[in-house]
Amino acid sequence: MRKFDLLLQLLFICLIFPSCSNKNKDFTYSEKGDIWIKNGEIELKLDSEMNLLVFYKGGEKPLNSVDSLTLPSHFIRVDGKDVTKFIVDYKQIAIESIDSYFGKGRQLRVNGVSEPETGILLEKTLSIELYDKYPNVAIISASYKNLGEESISVDKTISNYFKLDASVFNSVNKPFDFYSFQGASVSWGKDYIFPIKEGFQQKNWMGVQPDTKTGGGIPFVDLWNQDIGLAISHIETKPQLVSFPVKVENDNRVSVSILNETEQDLLPGESLKTIKGAVITHSMDYFDPLRTYSNLMADQGVKQPAPSMGAHEAIWCSWGYLTDFTLNDIYGVIPKLRDLEIKWIVIDDRWWDKYGDWNPRNYTFPEGEKQVKEFVKSIHDLGFKVKIWWAPTPVQPEVIPVWDGSVDPGLAEIAKKHPEWLIMDEKGNYSRDNRDMYQFCPSLPDVQEYIKELTTRFIDEWGFDGHKLDAYYVVPPCYNPAHNHKDPAESYQDLPKLLKVIYETSKSINPSSVTEICNCGTTQDFYQSVYIDQPVVSDPTSVEQVRRRVKSMKALWGSNAPIFTDHVEHIRLDVDINDKSDTAKVGEDFATSMGAGGVIGTKFTWPEGPENMQLTSDREQHWQKWIKLYHEKMLSKGDYLNLYDIIYEKPESHVIQKNENFYYAFYADEWNGPIELRGLKNKTYRVYNYVDEKDLGIVNGPIAEINIDFFNHLLIEVTPIE
Repeated sequence: MRKFDLLLQLLFICLIFPSCSNKNKDFTYSEKGDIWIKNGEIELKLDSEMNLLVFYKGGEKPLNSVDSLTLPSHFIRVDGKDVTKFIVDYKQIAIESIDSYFGKGRQLRVNGVSEPETGILLEKTLSIELYDKYPNVAIISASYKNLGEESISVDKTISNYFKLDASVFNSVNKPFDFYSFQGASVSWGKDYIFPIKEGFQQKNWMGVQPDTKTGGGIPFVDLWNQDIGLAISHIETKPQLVSFPVKVENDNRVSVSILNETEQDLLPGESLKTIKGAVITHSMDYFDPLRTYSNLMADQGVKQPAPSMGAHEAIWCSWGYLTDFTLNDIYGVIPKLRDLEIKWIVIDDRWWDKYGDWNPRNYTFPEGEKQVKEFVKSIHDLGFKVKIWWAPTPVQPEVIPVWDGSVDPGLAEIAKKHPEWLIMDEKGNYSRDNRDMYQFCPSLPDVQEYIKELTTRFIDEWGFDGHKLDAYYVVPPCYNPAHNHKDPAESYQDLPKLLKVIYETSKSINPSSVTEICNCGTTQDFYQSVYIDQPVVSDPTSVEQVRRRVKSMKALWGSNAPIFTDHVEHIRLDVDINDKSDTAKVGEDFATSMGAGGVIGTKFTWPEGPENMQLTSDREQHWQKWIKLYHEKMLSKGDYLNLYDIIYEKPESHVIQKNENFYYAFYADEWNGPIELRGLKNKTYRVYNYVDEKDLGIVNGPIAEINIDFFNHLLIEVTPIE
């Protein structure tokens, strides 16, 4: 009887605590032991001190480390002291079914209380959401309640903190052997897809960078190698003034996290909730986690509408002539544009007088608005479409102390008329951007209305077909007392409203209009990019940057999104990218733009202009060949398939499916050997080098292999044989 009673007691315990050490169930835990929750490909383990381990696809080894040299996934800094240790209250563990923006799923809530010896009494509640639609994602947030009798000062909250060690999965690796995608806009020209090196650290502040004045970007960081991949992001529907620090620690392991410098007091009984973050597990490169992040945002309504089909058409821009182009320069290239069948003309910097006013510049349009309208009409009559260059936030000050760009001198008229529209810093000074300009406060309805009036002028009254919004990033917090902000961060968070005004006003006037944003030389701001037709790789400094950025934007905005690869001339191989001399070598690598599925562009001059930009007879033959191929294949309209890791597989490989055909692009300085063709159907295919017009034979799917040698690039078309 005693044995029978003991068995009944054990059965009763198992019914109360449905874990009983069976790790294979979707949710298990044991008193004072580990808490496990699983969803498809991701599995999470919490210990009694709320330390979190992340597992992928049933792997025995966690992706991150938990030991005496690590920190929990979520913790808080109070009065200069990190509060990291919270003891789980197992009686309050709760799991329930949920149905949200993301579909059906489960939410686990775990409570813990800080240790008394810290002198700070806090309750931490960790919320973990897992959804059927997202088998490799955990959405995690934390809240902290002041259980003490006195107010406390919260300095920072840290979320999604993980420490990774590449050597755990491959003993050949050093602990920091990861490639990374770091989405913050840090500085012009800096790679945001790069390998982690010993001693590396980067704050990845999402606000205005104090030195470079860039800012914003994508609130997302990914670390991956050939064995594992872990990405973190926040998924708030408004941009947040947070950081995504990445650091190689003293033990050579890599830490990532989301840092929010809250700096607020928490009264007794009050609670503070962190922003919502996503943890995304994956294999291969950054494409899949970026696509997942984009889908999570789209589920909440933060998504890009279908672009105008004109966004796929090739582009010519006047920037080859730099700021002092004339209308005769534009008319001069038109015969060549017609020969090349380029449909878009961009009137670039500087047709205007002053930032913020955006009136016609006397040098370019001596007859004013009347001449602008006549010019646009004449371009239309010649069979072309035309975009106008401008920027929504900058306003010209009286004096420009550092930036030496071209402007008509003096304070913008709009600033004289409405100085109350401008952003102020904490000291009461007007804030300045990367070009030393003042900035409109996007939160003000009057500013939004002014931007609408400008857009109406450009698209309706002047007749332009779209916008190139350039030379700006994000705006800082606004402390202008006239604005009555509840939170100074409103100006930063409301900037996308200006882009929404431009986009929707343009579409209401001309549904086929095309809007592009060029946050120069950095990651393109995610929240602004919702309101565009044409993402841009923006001032790439290498052909590798072009292809990596195209792939990232195909992940974010759709496999057939029209990603403009900027002017082909922009990539100045083997010379300083900032060398503006007439003899500096310029780029001509259309294969990089086309093979990855980008939209091509150029800024050549003809019959005159800077020597290195002129469309010489040799260059013209090259341009004709590639632009003709672009129009014939229109790979930018095909579907980009993520079948190769862009970093770890050689040669670098891309594949686009268009109807029944597959278009592969391979890149290497030199290659001689086998290449695998992935993604094919179980059919027989003919392989054709469409650049050099060479038949490469017949292969059989679904996975085929060719042996071949090439220099720089190989672009092939694989067509089923009926």
